[in-house]
Amino acid sequence: MITEDSGKRVNAGYFFHRAWVQLTRDLAKTEVPPAVPLDLKAMQQQDFAVAWLGHAAMLVRAGELWVLIDPALSNTAGPVQGFGPARLTPPPLPLEQLPHIDAVLISHDHYDHLDLATIQHLARQAGGPPQYLVGRGLSAWFRWNAGSEAREFDWWDTHQIAEASFRFVPAQHNSGRTPFHKNTTLWGGWVITHQGQQFYFPGDTAFVGQLFDDIRRRVGHIDLAALPIGAYEPRALMRFEHLDPDDALQAHHALQARRSFGVHWGTFQLGDEEPFQAATDLRKALQGRPAGDFGLMPIGGFMPVACCEAGALLSPAELRPVQVRKSPAEALQALR
Repeated sequence: MITEDSGKRVNAGYFFHRAWVQLTRDLAKTEVPPAVPLDLKAMQQQDFAVAWLGHAAMLVRAGELWVLIDPALSNTAGPVQGFGPARLTPPPLPLEQLPHIDAVLISHDHYDHLDLATIQHLARQAGGPPQYLVGRGLSAWFRWNAGSEAREFDWWDTHQIAEASFRFVPAQHNSGRTPFHKNTTLWGGWVITHQGQQFYFPGDTAFVGQLFDDIRRRVGHIDLAALPIGAYEPRALMRFEHLDPDDALQAHHALQARRSFGVHWGTFQLGDEEPFQAATDLRKALQGRPAGDFGLMPIGGFMPVACCEAGALLSPAELRPVQVRKSPAEALQALR
């Protein structure tokens, strides 16, 4: 199974190009996915459910546990606030309105998945900090930046909290928050199991059929998967790092997941595709294919993990884009 860093990297010119696109973007003409207020009370009534908070951030209700995955909830995805790709869509609730978080799962240390400001806020939450579950090599970052210990995982390691188990699984990606610390920490995805049902979040990954076959064989059935569909252009480079919508659909079938929905899109523009293009390209990928069990959610929507219960899963044609007209803070205020 190929789960190594490909070594392919975008050059410095690409980052200047991305910065120029961000600085010159006409936000009033930019289409993004819709955001709705997250209904925490309704979600709390579910035994096992997953909410999309934008980009790769997930909130999971598993029994009595509240779990966050890759919670990058700041206005920029970069080393300091105000530097890096800017948030185009608001989170569905402010950090202050999160429930007490029992555990935080981190797939890898890139800035759009491991956000310093969000982690430091959680470290100060009433009732004490959450448990942090991370890849091998990341515990020192949490001690230094959050004043908390973190439990490190190698691929296939499992940890139990209450009635839920958390398993770290391989992905085809890489890690590193600076050019001098490439692959010093381990990247991967997570499988959460609760009362026989399983939710799979791969983090960032390229498409490797054998990888998903191996996960299916070792883990068993996947009731719900959150598969990344964004940051895929230019394809010549991004194919080593990220799924595109067609890849995500192939991964859905390789996993034999009962249902999947697209994430890692429409929040920060990290690739050359437009923010809403992932939904359009997913719609094209689905044409002529039997995949009514692969869809999308608005930011702030949630989905029960149990198969076929009511939820917010929409076809790409049903999820209508909206235009960016406000700053993330103003847009969040409008949701309240």
